[in-house]
Amino acid sequence: MTVTDACSAFTSRCIALNLAGGTLTWYRHILGDLAAFLAGKGVQGIEAIEPSHLRDFLVSLRQKGHSSQTVDRTFGALRCAFRFWHREGMLPRNPMALVERPRRERHLIRPFSPEQATQLIAQPDAQTFEGLRDRAMIMLMLDSGLRVSEVRTLEADRIDWMSCTMTVMGKGRKERSVPFSAQTCQALLEYSRQRAQKGARCSEFFVGRTFKALERTKVRRIILRYGKRAGIEGVRISPHTLRHTFAVFYIRNGGDSFSLQEILGHSSLEMTRHYVNLARRDVAEQHKKFSPMEGLLGRPAQTFRARPSELAVA
Repeated sequence: MTVTDACSAFTSRCIALNLAGGTLTWYRHILGDLAAFLAGKGVQGIEAIEPSHLRDFLVSLRQKGHSSQTVDRTFGALRCAFRFWHREGMLPRNPMALVERPRRERHLIRPFSPEQATQLIAQPDAQTFEGLRDRAMIMLMLDSGLRVSEVRTLEADRIDWMSCTMTVMGKGRKERSVPFSAQTCQALLEYSRQRAQKGARCSEFFVGRTFKALERTKVRRIILRYGKRAGIEGVRISPHTLRHTFAVFYIRNGGDSFSLQEILGHSSLEMTRHYVNLARRDVAEQHKKFSPMEGLLGRPAQTFRARPSELAVA
């Protein structure tokens, strides 16, 4: 069986499983890149794939500048595909089973500061349709931690204006109810009125000039443009940073990890604990800035480091 035919078979399996559109697109992208890479190596049949080919493919991704997270996700996608091909009898052996998972670097995503978040909200021109839309969208992401895919697929009739909640479709096609504040509700209503006046009939709530759902890249460009206009520096300007900012602010303001897990749609509490730890680090940084002792006595000329003998118990 050719690599192309095998990829088509795996794609059909994904469609039959009713996987999310984003997941299906990701698998197609990865398998397309793999097929092109193998063709460059002269490998046409799936049975001819060796573990060395797969390791070289992962190395090529790093050489192209892809992050360790992308390489890790690619590894997971390939492992899933090769398991399917082996299970279906398309492969007598699974070469992916001999490929070790690359080590993944974990970088903390710095959230926006309160000042930066306020500046970002103030950038859209509320006198225009696009400005009302963008302001409502930014406020919603900062207030609810929605993923960019959840924002762009939010349906207008799934917003409960009375209870200030909305129903979104998260990862794994799992629906959940997400609350938002009265301030965000006001911004959403202002945009919704303009949307209705312009006769938008798209089921998705956030639409573009042609009244079609916004593309993922469009949402990212919107956030990036306003971030640059606000002069925000030292922080990655992206929709996911808005999600991180919501989570950190939520914990900092007294929220608990269990309710945060529900709002963010995390499948495990372990994923939510990342934000709890990030908020704790943020508190430590704030303490360095506003320590009462440093305010009373002044910041020391050099960093104090105790000697081991000075820490010994008498």
